[in-house]
Amino acid sequence: MMEMFLFLLPPFVICVLMILMFGYLGMHVLKREIIFIDIALVQIAAVGSILAFVLWHAEEGSLTAYLTSFGCTGLAALFYACVGKHIRNIPHEAVIGVTYAIAAAAALFMLALAAGGDVHMEHMLTGSILWVKWTEIMICTGAFAFVGLFHYIFRGRFIRLSECMEESNHHEKSPVWDFWFYLSMGFVITLAVRLSGVLMIFSLLVMPATFSALFAESWRSRLRIAYIFALVATVAGLLFSYRFDFSCGPSVVSFLGAGLLAGIIFRKK
Repeated sequence: MMEMFLFLLPPFVICVLMILMFGYLGMHVLKREIIFIDIALVQIAAVGSILAFVLWHAEEGSLTAYLTSFGCTGLAALFYACVGKHIRNIPHEAVIGVTYAIAAAAALFMLALAAGGDVHMEHMLTGSILWVKWTEIMICTGAFAFVGLFHYIFRGRFIRLSECMEESNHHEKSPVWDFWFYLSMGFVITLAVRLSGVLMIFSLLVMPATFSALFAESWRSRLRIAYIFALVATVAGLLFSYRFDFSCGPSVVSFLGAGLLAGIIFRKK
């Protein structure tokens, strides 16, 4: 029992950090009806990491890889903010889908050029959260706390913007604050994608927020439900992964998906 506790403690801590961060950001994503913005930013961050590997042979987790990834997500944040304000006859989700497809194609192309590209592709999807180090946890703690404090200070501004995404309130949109929202989300995604992979980040952003929307209306109630749901599913996924020697990321995602399906069925009944 103690051996299992010590082995699962680091991945559990990093999962809690991601739940706290992505559970909140996921509520904004759901309100703004930009469900695929997270997976698009994850894919763009992965493209930056691959680009650093191809051009400068930068190892995953190196400063060069992080800076390149964050540079790519920063450009994407600027693009999404400008498109959301100035291009009104094309749905924002369509623009996000196109950028995701382009980023995915670019990643596949660069991985085909790089030696060991298949390993990078698998790692990009599933991550290696079971082997996270305490130094990486400390870095993520500081970065997530910084972004969380930023969103807390300006929570009124971000919540109003997310609730004014309907076409009738289009004039209330602010490309500057949209940029800060996308940039902050891209920043935490850049740090987390190497550890947890694309699938887990997308699931933690979307599934807890969707589950909470089934049972609550207010932001505070939804946030509480999202945190509890994600925490229970994550613990179950980690224990399942340890017990049956299964990949951690897909295990957590499976429990999140099963819990969301159960919630939908319960709500229907």
